[in-house]
Amino acid sequence: MATLKEYLKGKLSEKELKLVRRSFDIIGDIAQLEIPPELEKKEKEIAKAIMKLHKNVNVVVKKIGPTSGEERIRPVKAILGEKRTETVHVENGIKLKLDLNKVYFSPRLGTEHLRVVNQIKKDEVVFDLFAGVGPYSIPAAKKAKKVIAIDINPYAIQYLKENAKLNKVENKIEAHVGDCRKVVKKHRWKNKANRVIMNLPMHAGEFLDVAFYVAKKNSIVHCYFFLKEEELYKGAIKKIKDAEKKFGRKTRILRKRKCGQLASRIWRVVVDFKIY
Repeated sequence: MATLKEYLKGKLSEKELKLVRRSFDIIGDIAQLEIPPELEKKEKEIAKAIMKLHKNVNVVVKKIGPTSGEERIRPVKAILGEKRTETVHVENGIKLKLDLNKVYFSPRLGTEHLRVVNQIKKDEVVFDLFAGVGPYSIPAAKKAKKVIAIDINPYAIQYLKENAKLNKVENKIEAHVGDCRKVVKKHRWKNKANRVIMNLPMHAGEFLDVAFYVAKKNSIVHCYFFLKEEELYKGAIKKIKDAEKKFGRKTRILRKRKCGQLASRIWRVVVDFKIY
Protein backbone atom coordinates (compact mmCIF):
# COMPACT_ATOMS: atom_id res chain seq x y z
CA MET A 1 0.00 0.00 0.00
CA ALA A 2 1.31 3.43 -0.96
CA THR A 3 2.27 5.85 1.80
CA LEU A 4 0.91 9.35 2.27
CA LYS A 5 4.17 10.89 1.10
CA GLU A 6 4.17 8.72 -2.02
CA TYR A 7 0.70 10.00 -2.89
CA LEU A 8 1.90 13.56 -2.43
CA LYS A 9 4.99 13.33 -4.65
CA GLY A 10 4.72 15.81 -7.47
CA LYS A 11 2.13 17.85 -5.59
CA LEU A 12 4.48 18.97 -2.83
CA SER A 13 8.13 19.92 -3.09
CA GLU A 14 10.80 17.74 -1.46
CA LYS A 15 11.15 20.34 1.26
CA GLU A 16 7.38 20.31 1.89
CA LEU A 17 7.25 16.51 1.90
CA LYS A 18 9.69 16.45 4.79
CA LEU A 19 7.26 18.56 6.83
CA VAL A 20 4.28 16.23 6.34
CA ARG A 21 3.39 14.47 9.59
CA ARG A 22 3.49 10.71 9.18
CA SER A 23 0.98 9.88 11.90
CA PHE A 24 -2.65 10.94 12.14
CA ASP A 25 -5.73 9.55 13.82
CA ILE A 26 -8.81 8.07 12.21
CA ILE A 27 -11.82 8.39 14.49
CA GLY A 28 -14.91 6.84 12.97
CA ASP A 29 -14.98 8.20 9.42
CA ILE A 30 -12.98 11.33 10.33
CA ALA A 31 -9.23 11.68 9.80
CA GLN A 32 -7.66 14.10 12.30
CA LEU A 33 -4.24 15.55 11.55
CA GLU A 34 -1.83 18.33 12.29
CA ILE A 35 -0.90 20.72 9.49
CA PRO A 36 2.36 22.62 10.06
CA PRO A 37 1.98 26.37 9.32
CA GLU A 38 4.33 26.02 6.32
CA LEU A 39 1.89 23.56 4.68
CA GLU A 40 -1.42 25.38 5.22
CA LYS A 41 -1.67 26.28 1.52
CA LYS A 42 -1.32 22.59 0.66
CA GLU A 43 -3.70 21.25 3.31
CA LYS A 44 -6.39 20.26 0.80
CA GLU A 45 -3.86 18.28 -1.26
CA ILE A 46 -2.80 16.44 1.91
CA ALA A 47 -6.44 15.82 2.83
CA LYS A 48 -7.21 14.46 -0.66
CA ALA A 49 -4.28 12.06 -0.38
CA ILE A 50 -5.57 10.78 2.96
CA MET A 51 -9.03 10.17 1.52
CA LYS A 52 -7.49 8.25 -1.39
CA LEU A 53 -5.47 6.15 1.02
CA HIS A 54 -8.39 5.49 3.38
CA LYS A 55 -11.66 4.88 1.54
CA ASN A 56 -13.63 4.84 4.80
CA VAL A 57 -12.73 8.49 5.54
CA ASN A 58 -15.47 10.99 4.65
CA VAL A 59 -14.13 13.99 6.56
CA VAL A 60 -10.62 15.35 7.11
CA VAL A 61 -10.11 17.79 9.98
CA LYS A 62 -7.06 19.69 11.15
CA LYS A 63 -6.17 20.64 14.71
CA ILE A 64 -6.44 24.40 15.18
CA GLY A 65 -5.39 24.84 18.79
CA PRO A 66 -3.86 23.14 21.82
CA THR A 67 -5.66 20.76 24.18
CA SER A 68 -7.12 22.93 26.92
CA GLY A 69 -9.63 23.22 29.76
CA GLU A 70 -10.96 20.68 32.22
CA GLU A 71 -12.67 18.90 29.32
CA ARG A 72 -9.29 18.28 27.58
CA ILE A 73 -10.66 19.37 24.18
CA ARG A 74 -8.43 20.13 21.22
CA PRO A 75 -10.40 22.14 18.63
CA VAL A 76 -10.50 20.99 15.02
CA LYS A 77 -11.79 22.34 11.72
CA ALA A 78 -13.04 20.38 8.69
CA ILE A 79 -10.87 21.00 5.63
CA LEU A 80 -12.24 18.42 3.21
CA GLY A 81 -15.38 16.32 2.88
CA GLU A 82 -18.55 16.80 4.89
CA LYS A 83 -18.56 19.84 7.15
CA ARG A 84 -18.99 18.05 10.48
CA THR A 85 -16.98 16.93 13.49
CA GLU A 86 -19.42 14.30 14.82
CA THR A 87 -18.90 10.62 14.03
CA VAL A 88 -19.40 7.09 15.33
CA HIS A 89 -16.17 5.28 16.19
CA VAL A 90 -16.09 1.50 16.50
CA GLU A 91 -13.62 0.06 19.00
CA ASN A 92 -13.46 -3.56 20.11
CA GLY A 93 -17.00 -4.08 18.83
CA ILE A 94 -18.38 -1.07 20.77
CA LYS A 95 -19.95 1.94 19.00
CA LEU A 96 -18.98 5.34 20.39
CA LYS A 97 -20.71 8.44 19.09
CA LEU A 98 -18.81 11.68 19.73
CA ASP A 99 -18.02 15.18 18.51
CA LEU A 100 -14.33 16.07 18.32
CA ASN A 101 -15.07 19.71 19.14
CA LYS A 102 -17.07 18.87 22.26
CA VAL A 103 -15.29 15.92 23.92
CA TYR A 104 -11.89 14.34 24.40
CA PHE A 105 -11.28 11.00 22.69
CA SER A 106 -8.16 9.10 21.65
CA PRO A 107 -8.39 6.12 19.27
CA ARG A 108 -4.88 5.08 20.34
CA LEU A 109 -6.04 3.58 23.62
CA GLY A 110 -8.20 0.77 22.25
CA THR A 111 -5.77 -1.94 23.38
CA GLU A 112 -5.57 -0.46 26.87
CA HIS A 113 -9.37 -0.17 27.13
CA LEU A 114 -9.64 -3.86 26.21
CA ARG A 115 -6.91 -4.87 28.69
CA VAL A 116 -8.79 -3.32 31.59
CA VAL A 117 -12.26 -4.45 30.52
CA ASN A 118 -11.06 -8.05 30.11
CA GLN A 119 -10.30 -8.12 33.86
CA ILE A 120 -13.82 -7.16 34.93
CA LYS A 121 -15.99 -9.83 36.55
CA LYS A 122 -19.78 -10.05 36.34
CA ASP A 123 -20.41 -9.24 40.02
CA GLU A 124 -18.32 -6.03 40.03
CA VAL A 125 -19.43 -2.45 40.57
CA VAL A 126 -17.11 -0.29 38.47
CA PHE A 127 -16.49 3.43 39.03
CA ASP A 128 -15.20 5.31 35.96
CA LEU A 129 -14.21 8.67 37.46
CA PHE A 130 -13.27 10.48 34.22
CA ALA A 131 -15.53 8.60 31.85
CA GLY A 132 -15.60 10.75 28.71
CA VAL A 133 -17.97 9.30 26.09
CA GLY A 134 -17.60 5.83 27.61
CA PRO A 135 -14.67 3.91 26.05
CA TYR A 136 -14.26 2.13 29.41
CA SER A 137 -17.80 2.44 30.80
CA ILE A 138 -19.69 1.03 27.82
CA PRO A 139 -17.70 -2.23 27.39
CA ALA A 140 -17.42 -2.52 31.19
CA ALA A 141 -21.22 -2.51 31.40
CA LYS A 142 -21.31 -5.52 29.08
CA LYS A 143 -19.58 -7.50 31.84
CA ALA A 144 -20.05 -5.78 35.21
CA LYS A 145 -23.02 -5.75 37.55
CA LYS A 146 -23.12 -1.93 37.42
CA VAL A 147 -21.05 1.03 36.20
CA ILE A 148 -20.99 4.49 37.78
CA ALA A 149 -19.71 6.91 35.12
CA ILE A 150 -18.71 10.47 36.01
CA ASP A 151 -17.34 13.31 33.90
CA ILE A 152 -17.15 17.06 34.35
CA ASN A 153 -18.01 17.67 30.67
CA PRO A 154 -21.79 17.66 30.14
CA TYR A 155 -21.36 16.89 26.42
CA ALA A 156 -19.31 13.80 27.28
CA ILE A 157 -22.04 12.48 29.59
CA GLN A 158 -24.69 13.31 26.98
CA TYR A 159 -22.81 11.19 24.43
CA LEU A 160 -22.11 8.48 27.03
CA LYS A 161 -25.85 8.13 27.63
CA GLU A 162 -26.45 7.93 23.86
CA ASN A 163 -23.70 5.33 23.57
CA ALA A 164 -25.19 3.29 26.40
CA LYS A 165 -28.44 3.07 24.41
CA LEU A 166 -26.57 2.46 21.16
CA ASN A 167 -24.85 -0.54 22.76
CA LYS A 168 -27.91 -1.65 24.76
CA VAL A 169 -26.37 -1.27 28.24
CA GLU A 170 -28.33 1.75 29.49
CA ASN A 171 -29.87 -0.32 32.29
CA LYS A 172 -26.41 -1.01 33.77
CA ILE A 173 -24.87 2.48 33.66
CA GLU A 174 -25.53 5.38 36.02
CA ALA A 175 -24.06 8.56 34.53
CA HIS A 176 -23.35 11.82 36.38
CA VAL A 177 -22.04 15.23 35.32
CA GLY A 178 -19.63 16.93 37.69
CA ASP A 179 -16.34 16.87 39.56
CA CYS A 180 -15.94 13.23 40.65
CA ARG A 181 -14.92 14.23 44.18
CA LYS A 182 -18.13 16.22 44.69
CA VAL A 183 -20.34 13.62 43.00
CA VAL A 184 -19.18 10.65 45.11
CA LYS A 185 -19.42 12.64 48.34
CA LYS A 186 -22.90 13.89 47.45
CA HIS A 187 -24.13 10.33 46.88
CA ARG A 188 -22.13 8.92 49.83
CA TRP A 189 -20.64 6.13 47.74
CA LYS A 190 -18.18 5.09 50.42
CA ASN A 191 -16.84 1.53 50.00
CA LYS A 192 -19.04 0.81 46.97
CA ALA A 193 -16.53 0.02 44.19
CA ASN A 194 -14.87 -3.25 43.24
CA ARG A 195 -12.88 -1.48 40.53
CA VAL A 196 -11.96 2.17 39.90
CA ILE A 197 -10.78 3.57 36.56
CA MET A 198 -8.91 6.89 36.63
CA ASN A 199 -8.07 7.85 33.06
CA LEU A 200 -6.99 11.47 33.47
CA PRO A 201 -3.18 11.26 33.19
CA MET A 202 -2.54 14.93 33.79
CA HIS A 203 -4.41 15.05 37.11
CA ALA A 204 -5.56 11.56 38.20
CA GLY A 205 -2.95 11.42 40.95
CA GLU A 206 -4.65 14.41 42.59
CA PHE A 207 -7.90 12.41 42.93
CA LEU A 208 -6.58 9.31 44.69
CA ASP A 209 -8.62 10.32 47.74
CA VAL A 210 -11.73 9.62 45.66
CA ALA A 211 -10.51 6.15 44.77
CA PHE A 212 -9.77 5.35 48.43
CA TYR A 213 -13.19 6.68 49.43
CA VAL A 214 -15.25 4.56 46.99
CA ALA A 215 -13.08 1.42 47.10
CA LYS A 216 -14.22 -1.70 48.89
CA LYS A 217 -11.65 -4.00 50.51
CA ASN A 218 -9.64 -5.84 47.81
CA SER A 219 -10.78 -3.46 45.06
CA ILE A 220 -8.55 -2.71 42.07
CA VAL A 221 -7.64 0.74 40.75
CA HIS A 222 -6.31 1.55 37.29
CA CYS A 223 -4.67 4.98 37.57
CA TYR A 224 -3.06 6.82 34.65
CA PHE A 225 -0.20 9.32 34.75
CA PHE A 226 2.02 11.33 32.43
CA LEU A 227 5.62 10.71 33.50
CA LYS A 228 9.02 11.72 32.22
CA GLU A 229 11.30 8.93 31.02
CA GLU A 230 13.73 9.47 33.88
CA GLU A 231 11.07 9.12 36.62
CA LEU A 232 9.29 5.96 35.48
CA TYR A 233 7.48 4.83 37.63
CA LYS A 234 8.65 6.57 40.77
CA GLY A 235 6.37 9.60 40.65
CA ALA A 236 3.22 7.52 40.28
CA ILE A 237 4.08 5.00 42.98
CA LYS A 238 5.05 7.76 45.42
CA LYS A 239 1.59 9.34 45.04
CA ILE A 240 -0.09 5.99 45.65
CA LYS A 241 2.04 5.25 48.74
CA ASP A 242 1.45 8.77 50.09
CA ALA A 243 -2.31 8.19 49.73
CA GLU A 244 -1.92 4.81 51.46
CA LYS A 245 -0.41 6.51 54.51
CA LYS A 246 -2.92 9.37 54.49
CA PHE A 247 -6.01 7.16 54.37
CA GLY A 248 -4.70 4.31 56.50
CA ARG A 249 -5.33 1.53 53.99
CA LYS A 250 -2.72 -0.84 52.59
CA THR A 251 -2.07 -1.10 48.85
CA ARG A 252 -0.21 -3.49 46.59
CA ILE A 253 1.12 -2.60 43.15
CA LEU A 254 -0.12 -5.21 40.69
CA ARG A 255 1.17 -3.91 37.38
CA LYS A 256 2.75 -0.87 35.78
CA ARG A 257 3.16 -0.28 32.05
CA LYS A 258 3.54 2.29 29.32
CA CYS A 259 0.44 2.76 27.18
CA GLY A 260 1.32 5.66 24.90
CA GLN A 261 3.65 8.59 24.42
CA LEU A 262 2.66 12.22 24.91
CA ALA A 263 5.89 13.76 23.65
CA SER A 264 9.58 13.01 23.47
CA ARG A 265 10.57 11.23 26.71
CA ILE A 266 7.10 11.77 28.24
CA TRP A 267 4.91 8.68 28.59
CA ARG A 268 1.33 7.88 29.44
CA VAL A 269 1.58 5.09 32.01
CA VAL A 270 -0.89 3.08 34.00
CA VAL A 271 -0.39 1.65 37.48
CA ASP A 272 -2.83 -1.06 38.56
CA PHE A 273 -3.00 -1.45 42.34
CA LYS A 274 -5.13 -3.17 44.95
CA ILE A 275 -6.58 -1.44 48.00
CA TYR A 276 -7.04 -3.53 51.15
